[in-house]
Amino acid sequence: MVGYTELDEHAEADPDSGLQLRRVFFLLPHDRDTDPDGVYHQGAPGEAIDPRTVEPRRAGVKTPRSQGGLDVAAAVRTA
Repeated sequence: MVGYTELDEHAEADPDSGLQLRRVFFLLPHDRDTDPDGVYHQGAPGEAIDPRTVEPRRAGVKTPRSQGGLDVAAAVRTA
């Protein structure tokens, strides 16, 4: 786990589980930090954002850093 944030009582529940208490940020074994030459050597999963852009009540955004050097506009179009 990289980190988490507690959500306020007005946060929308997850449509699948109905739960929404906190948002958890984590890395998986195939992510760039553990496997730098793997599937995310360049690029990132569609949900990847730059954790430095997360602020209370504001969604994080994609940046060149979070997308592994890809053009962010191109990454957003394909996500």
